[in-house]
Amino acid sequence: MTTAENDINLIATFRAQEGKAEQVRDLIAGYAHIVREEPGNIFFEVYTAGADNSAFVIVERYADQAAFDAHLSAEVGQHLNVTLGEMIEGSGSELQFLTRHV
Repeated sequence: MTTAENDINLIATFRAQEGKAEQVRDLIAGYAHIVREEPGNIFFEVYTAGADNSAFVIVERYADQAAFDAHLSAEVGQHLNVTLGEMIEGSGSELQFLTRHV
């Protein structure tokens, strides 16, 4: 069980380029299955923002900094970020780190 003192919580948001939403969704869905099996991953949930199927929101939690660092350094994630970067607007996803109090 994790505690508020050591878990890592974040939200990643990004928008698919015009005509790429389905490809992005498929890519992220496959990646989600991999991340959920990583040691220390508590959850990795993929959403779209309301009815906007091009605006993606990913909510993630990791048991601690070591688990998050392992997630970031995984080769599959690095490959995904390169591929995803070619299909989303801007220079990458926007990350918002959260602090859990309760």
